[in-house]
Parts: sequence; C-alpha cells; structure tokens
Amino acid sequence: MSGISFLHCTLVTARLGGYPAGHRVHPGMLELAARLLKKEEGDILIDSYVFRCGDAVAFLLTHRGKEEIDTLVGAILGSCRDYMGKKKISSPASAPISSCCLSFQERESEEIVVFLSDLPTVDLYNHHLYRIFGDPFSTTRLVLDECLLEGFVFTTSAGKSIIDFSLPEDTYRLLASIRRPKESRVYMVRRRDGEPAASVAIPFGVGAPGLLLRSGGVFPTYGEAAEPFAQPFMVRSSGIERPMMPLLPVSLCDAQGSRSGGPPRVICLAFTIAGGRLIGPADIFDDPALDQARQFGSRIAGYARAHGPFDPFV
Repeated sequence: MSGISFLHCTLVTARLGGYPAGHRVHPGMLELAARLLKKEEGDILIDSYVFRCGDAVAFLLTHRGKEEIDTLVGAILGSCRDYMGKKKISSPASAPISSCCLSFQERESEEIVVFLSDLPTVDLYNHHLYRIFGDPFSTTRLVLDECLLEGFVFTTSAGKSIIDFSLPEDTYRLLASIRRPKESRVYMVRRRDGEPAASVAIPFGVGAPGLLLRSGGVFPTYGEAAEPFAQPFMVRSSGIERPMMPLLPVSLCDAQGSRSGGPPRVICLAFTIAGGRLIGPADIFDDPALDQARQFGSRIAGYARAHGPFDPFV
C-alpha cells in the first residue's frame, strides 16, 4: 500500500460578501483567487477551479499532498478579503470556511460532481444524500446494477457521536436518525469496501453548504446525483429574516437571488478527472427539464413570503 499514490480532491467554501449586500461575489475577486491558485499548480496543486453561488465562493482543488493546503487556502482567502475591503464590500462577520475532501486512487474514468448553495442551512444535504445513495426510486441502479446492489455506508454526526449506517438493512434507522438535521447530519458516504463516495463540507452551518461526490461506474451517475434536486424541497434558513423556503436548482448564470428572503439556490457542476487535471465544468442544472422545478419553487416562495412576519413554516 505504501507505493499507492492517492489523489486528494478538496472543496473549500466561504462567504466573503458580495454586491449589492450579498447578491453576488465580485468577479474581480474570483479572478484574483483563480490567478493565485494557478500560480501554485505544479507545486502544491495539480489543478483548481473557482466558482460561486450568490455571495458564496468555492475552490475545487486537486493535489497529492495535504500538508500545505490549509496554509495556501488561508493565504488566498486573506487576499480575497483584502480585495473586497478595497472595493468597500463588507464580508460577513469572521467569514468562517467549510471544507471537505475525497482521497482515492484515480479510476480509468473518474468523474466528480460538486454542489454549492448560497444559503447557510442545517437542511443540506441529508435528504438529498439519502435519495442519491439509498433510494432506488431516485437512483434505480441501486437495484438494477450489480455494482451498486450491495449498498452504501452513511456516516453521521450526532452531537459528539459518530454513527455508521449500512444500507439497505439500516434504512429505517438512518431515516429515523437524520430526519431532524439539527440533531444528526450525514457528512460522509462510502461503499462497503471503504471506497469514498461523497463528503459534505464541515463544520456545518458556516461557510456555504458544499457537497463533493464521485459519479459513474460503481457510483451513481451525475444524472442520478442531480435527480433529487428536481423537487424543490423545503430548507430552513439560519437567519431569522426569512421562513423555510424551497431550494431552487439553477445554472451558474442564475446563481443569485433578487427577491427579499429567498428562495435559496443550489448549483451543480460535474468534472472528469484525468491525471489529476479537471476537465470541465459541465453546468448540470443548466437544463430546461428543470424549469418546472424552478417555477414550482418560485410559486411556493411567493406564497411563503406573502405571510410577511408570520412564519408559515415552523
């Protein structure tokens, strides 16, 4: 095993502020972050990609070593904050970050899918991960494909306890545990043989909700990963100014909201990895097949917002 070279794929998310008042990240800051990361390729990094959803910014990094990544990310985020300060754009207080990492031997055809939302919420991504890796009515290959038939292991964090649930036999126990996300959160999914499948950005409730997963072959496809988002499920806000709102799957060009109080957005990008290099992204939610979900979610958001200060969803 000592001769095996693992590829590390890291997702870092942060909320650094935007204009006007958190509507979207300044494009100059994205360019600065991308340029600084490109300078590190060939040394600390293999490849990188910078993107955003609303005022949430994310770095997708591929690398072999892990020792210097935290220092590098901290320095680049510091430069981004300085840039925003010069533009007189204030960042959220302390602007904490979240991150997750998948470490694996690169397959002959390696695919990854990344999700990023602009809303700090406890509700991402328990429901969606169950639909992707545990529900055959969403991912039909769980019962039709021998590669997925054995199921997946969900690792949850409940207070100070770390609990594993092996699906399908632990399905009811898992759902009973994660149905209240404030009490129990899924943060890792893996195959029975230990091969990592998905990782959620932690710590929860800070930065911006990010999800990194592998797709294709012995994992659900990118389409199966996107399928649960075709329903605009309700999610809570960490702020007191807006009620529960539907989560809208949107393309990169629509990854910002203008209505007061929501609704929140989520984007989905897919990449192929070859020799550690990122090929892509493909903007998975840039699809007219999701127009109905967006329209339905917008109607729900309008109904919820019409209640004004009377919270319609507790």
